[in-house]
Amino acid sequence: MDWIGKWRNQYGSILNITGQANGKLEGYFQSAIDETTRGQQLPVTGVYKDNLIGITCAGGDHLVTYTGMYYEGKMETMWQLVTSEILTATTAGEKAVKKPLDWWQSIKTNADTFERM
Repeated sequence: MDWIGKWRNQYGSILNITGQANGKLEGYFQSAIDETTRGQQLPVTGVYKDNLIGITCAGGDHLVTYTGMYYEGKMETMWQLVTSEILTATTAGEKAVKKPLDWWQSIKTNADTFERM
């Protein structure tokens, strides 16, 4: 499986895999929706085995890992995002501050579909 190239998910975020060798991947991820990292090229590292893939990216105040497979011409993934704090304000107009999160509040899980550009 050739993973090298640009992949776009359903929200417009871009995964650009620039290197692939010996079961390892490298490249960058550019989020179209995350407020803390939108537009930034964040380094990714990962692994692959045949049509299976796992990549990790850290940026802003979080870390995200995508795991999935190439299936019917698309990269189908599940992801987990982990963060230890949130930026929040008590009332409208008040300056936002970072607030630590409990473990149960720190993880989000969902699915993304990436298509080759």
